[in-house]
Amino acid sequence: MLKCKKEKKRLEKILKGYGPGLDPVAATHSFVKELLDPQPDRYDKTYRYEHSLRAALWGKRIAEAEGWDSEPLVMACLLHDTGYPFCETMEEWNMHPTYGAEVAKLFLQKIGYYEELTENICQAIRIHDKWNDVPEDATPFELSVRDADDLDRFDIMRVCMIGRSDIGERSARELIEVCEKRQQRAEDWKDRICGTDTAAKFWKEKLQIQRKLYEDLKEEMQGTLEMEKLLEG
Repeated sequence: MLKCKKEKKRLEKILKGYGPGLDPVAATHSFVKELLDPQPDRYDKTYRYEHSLRAALWGKRIAEAEGWDSEPLVMACLLHDTGYPFCETMEEWNMHPTYGAEVAKLFLQKIGYYEELTENICQAIRIHDKWNDVPEDATPFELSVRDADDLDRFDIMRVCMIGRSDIGERSARELIEVCEKRQQRAEDWKDRICGTDTAAKFWKEKLQIQRKLYEDLKEEMQGTLEMEKLLEG
């Protein structure tokens, strides 16, 4: 399934450095860092790697709150975006979960990880880009990789990043309109399906942060209009 010959060859070379007997989480982190290859002058690569670290942190929090062994979920979250290096075009980006599942399986088999957990991790990666169209038989574990991914994608940094296209040097009225649309979007997303009660709680907290951020920005912009009205009499 992996098409990019250059990246396939690089993957094969990287995999040669791994085998049974290694600490699973440490080995996974090392593998992901090698594959995603963060570099000071490549924001895209650095972001993808650091996003994987943050997703893993959310996975750890979810697992611990649910009373699970955190190891497989942390590993799955670290591995969830390893399909991106094999996407040669923007059109292929929606294939990254499929590619990532294949990469993860090759790695997990190489280190001799548990067969059943390997399948669980690969399925979790395969469906991590779904919204509410998740398979009916998806397990809480499989949904939790998706939850961890989205919890990071909806953090404050991403809110600010995504906002650059329609928030910036715009008029107060335009920004008020943007804020109202964003607040409505957060309201529409409040019932997103989550794999666990823990993830649902975290999700609601993220949306509340967004609502507050846009409410504060809207209030500042309304102050602009109020001052103009006062000056104009």
